[in-house]
Amino acid sequence: MLTEQAHDALLALYTRASKTSDNYELERIERALDEIIRLNSTDPVPFQMRSALAHAGQLLRERRGLALFAPLDDIEPHREPGRCEVRFAVVDISMWLQMTSALTENQRQLMSRLISEEDVTVIAEDHGLVPARMRERVSRLRRIARTAYAAEVTAA
Repeated sequence: MLTEQAHDALLALYTRASKTSDNYELERIERALDEIIRLNSTDPVPFQMRSALAHAGQLLRERRGLALFAPLDDIEPHREPGRCEVRFAVVDISMWLQMTSALTENQRQLMSRLISEEDVTVIAEDHGLVPARMRERVSRLRRIARTAYAAEVTAA
């Protein structure tokens, strides 16, 4: 059960939130509401509000320091904010494999199987080779593909 002081502080913050449309202030009030509910103090209402809003503001300032603001016009397309999606590189390499003339058809098929994360031992069985020999082929093929990719893609 909430204390009377905490209840009054919540009502005052809800009133304050209804009078603003600023996102920062709304988030600050929301965090202050959480703190007042969590503490459920018997301190005077103005003290609870000031304290909770101050703690919420401090937390938001620290968070802004972690995620710096940058105008979207200043960000290059390949450095857009957000989580780096690893599968984009796989799609890019898969498309390059289909178009390159640097690899033979057999090499292209082997690279496609490796990209699909198929196990080398399974591929070796399909080719009638021991896994160690297939690993050698894969190593050589990766070197050839890396050189061709660097020559074709990074030069463009």
